Amino acid sequence: MNREPETYEELMRYKKCVDLTLHYNLTQEELDKIYNHLALDESAVVTGNKSGLVLTSNKTQPEIINAECTDSTIDGVRISDSSFTIIPHYTPSSSGGGGWSGSSSNNNNNNNNNNNNNR
Repeated sequence: MNREPETYEELMRYKKCVDLTLHYNLTQEELDKIYNHLALDESAVVTGNKSGLVLTSNKTQPEIINAECTDSTIDGVRISDSSFTIIPHYTPSSSGGGGWSGSSSNNNNNNNNNNNNNR
């Protein structure tokens, strides 16, 4: 990333690395490694979680970069040469789950019972 992008693909890859710095603490060396990794081939992917990034590809062994996620609104990222996906933070609701009381079913049963008694 120490040079100016010359092609559209290089510009997009550069932008993804810059966008990544909005969510993770990364050194210039780590950014260069990510940029070069994405340039390897179409199978190159960077997957991130709260504690780091994993660089994977069909051509290389997985490599881990310990980088703290600084954005509490996300749980991670997934970056390839063709996409940049943010995984939003999931907070389970505290409503007790399910929330179905069955009142509609009870009303139907009561109506059926009333109809049978009126005959």
